This record gives sequence, C-alpha cells and structure tokens, in this order.
Amino acid sequence: MRITIAFVGLALIACGKSKDKAAPTPELEKPDKPVPKIDGPSITPTVTSSITFVTPKDPNTTWFEVAFPCYRAAIELQPGNKASDAFTQVSPLIAPALAAADIDLDKDVAAIGGWSCGEGPCIYMALTLRHPDKITDMLKTIPGVEPKTVAPNHWSFEAPGAQGMREIHIRALPIQWGAALPKDDWSQDEAKATHVLFISGLMGKGDVDPLTVLADAKTAPDRVKDAEGLLKDARERCGVGIVGPNDFKPGFKLTRARFAMSVPSNGGDPLTKLIGSSRTLDTELEMTIDPAPSEKDYQQWYDEAAAWIGETVEPIKAQFAGGGPMVDAYLDMFKLVGTRGFDHALKGKSLTLSWRTDRIQESDLSAIEAELEHAAGSTP
Repeated sequence: MRITIAFVGLALIACGKSKDKAAPTPELEKPDKPVPKIDGPSITPTVTSSITFVTPKDPNTTWFEVAFPCYRAAIELQPGNKASDAFTQVSPLIAPALAAADIDLDKDVAAIGGWSCGEGPCIYMALTLRHPDKITDMLKTIPGVEPKTVAPNHWSFEAPGAQGMREIHIRALPIQWGAALPKDDWSQDEAKATHVLFISGLMGKGDVDPLTVLADAKTAPDRVKDAEGLLKDARERCGVGIVGPNDFKPGFKLTRARFAMSVPSNGGDPLTKLIGSSRTLDTELEMTIDPAPSEKDYQQWYDEAAAWIGETVEPIKAQFAGGGPMVDAYLDMFKLVGTRGFDHALKGKSLTLSWRTDRIQESDLSAIEAELEHAAGSTP
C-alpha cells in the first residue's frame, strides 16, 4: 500500500493527529448550453465532488474506477514518459490497433475501471471516441481475429484463453452529460469523454450487458458517496472502489471494504508546500472484518504487511540507486508519508487505514529540507 502512496504522491509534485475539518462544498458549474439528449441506451455519470462514470448495482460487488488525469499527472512528471507507455509496451499490437480506431491514450482517456462479473472481471474505459464504427477496424489489426457486429455499437470476437477459446464482447455506450460539473481541471478534462467502452468475456464468461448490472441514476450517487465519504476532501479524486466479501486472514473474513484516494488543490500542507505543490494527499481504506479484530490482531497484521512491503520495496529502491540526491529526497518523503502520515482506527468490526500528508508537521521536515537544499546545490 505504501507503493501506492508513492505513486500518487508524484501527482502532488506535478500539478501527529489533527482534528478533521468539514469537507468543503464542491464547486459545480452548469453547461453553457443545453446538452442534447441521447436517443437510446447511454451512460449517465454520477457527479459529486468528482466524476464517476460507472457504478455497479450490487453494493457488495468488487469495483474500482481510476481518474486518468490523476494517473497521467503522475506518469508524465518524468520528462519523456507518457501515460500510454504502460499499455502500449505490453504488446506491439496495441499501438496500431488504437491508431486504427483513432484513439489516443494520452489525450482521449478519462477513466479506467472494472468490476467483478462472475468468473472474472469486466473492464471499461471512459474516452473520447470520435468514430465508434472504427472499433471493427481496430479489432481487424489483431492477427487471427475476425470481429462480428452483434448489434449497433456491439462487437464480439473469439480469442484463445487459459481454458480454451473464449468469446469477448465490446460495447460502446454514449455518455449522457447534463448535470453540473466540478470546476477543477481534472473533472473538466474527464467531461470531454463521449463514450464508455465495456469489455466482457475476458475470463470466458461471455457477454455481459452492462446496463443490466449498473446502478440507476437514483442509487448510483449513494454508492459513490459511500466510498468517497472516507475522504476529508473528495475533490480531484484519483480513485474510488468497493471490495466484496473475501477471505482475509486465518479465522477472519472480510465482509466488505471501501477505499478512496484524492489529491485536492486546497493550498497544500507543510510537506507538499516544500515541493512546490498546492495539493494534499488523502488515501483511505476501511475494512469490515468478522469477527471483530483486536489491537493485537491489527499489530500482527501490520508487522506482517510491513515486512512484505520492505521485501517488495527494496528491489524498487535499488533501481533508483545512483539517481542523485533529488531522487533520494523524494524516496525519503514517500517514506515519511507512510510513517508520520499514517494512522489507523479500530472500532468494532471496522478497521480504517489512512495516509494523509497534512498529518506531517514542519518539525518532521528538517532532514528532508536539508536533502533538497543539497540536491539543489549539486544540480549543475
């Protein structure tokens, strides 16, 4: 989990306990002109402090959604890196396939998410899709694939899988905008999306019609607010999600979990101001565990997780070795978020893990300040 903190902490650079203040009221603005109504099936995003494109109907379905502008801000911090690299480098077939459909991953994607649908995941992308009819051209670039048009904006094709041939379905549903939108740049960027592209059958289940499993306009806001309600400030949200019932630890079951992450522009805090950012980082995870764990149980789990993270992070740190004093300073900042910025709360069956940069006091930053001054002085 500390690795996640480090990743999102980069977004802060790119753009002791304290009493929580009330969450700020989100700033919304209405469209300049009436938005045309879509005739036929469509997806209506949920607008709260941020934008959420897809929400499952079942409150216990495992689901997540990541705002792509947040991801892009983190990845593109390093000069020369592009948000699309993590996708296009998986296979040489991906870039030409996307080009055939006139999809630019660095400009056209608003959000990526998925939910548990039977034997495996269903995934989706909210994006600007200028030519939905070119999805067929995209699929034809994949060797051995013969796409079929099942219905308007609905395609299928067969592909080999671990259990033999599987039938994969793709649907492109237009987005029905109309509600007032958050004013922040990330939300305004997401609001450029025109369609949600749904992909099912990846694990062999076959066709899943998203409209039959998604929450309606009345219940979706409650689902979203339930998860993002963990945040002190849910504006400029990076991610949100729910985890359904699962095995947890020997003798314990995870009844449900919810998580959310945001990096709102709110003036910053001592740590983020030190690196020239006006954002703060807030990452929250609440788990409902049966039977109710004790503080001793928590401490044992914490020690186990810390040992595992240490083993996982060491190879990553080795990759950055020799990167210079500035890299060392950033790594120490991320470590500070995972220690001084961390807190937990145990109440009955509920265990909450929380990482916030506004918990870090100025007195904690003297060593980091010295490192940054040294880094600045050693830069040619």
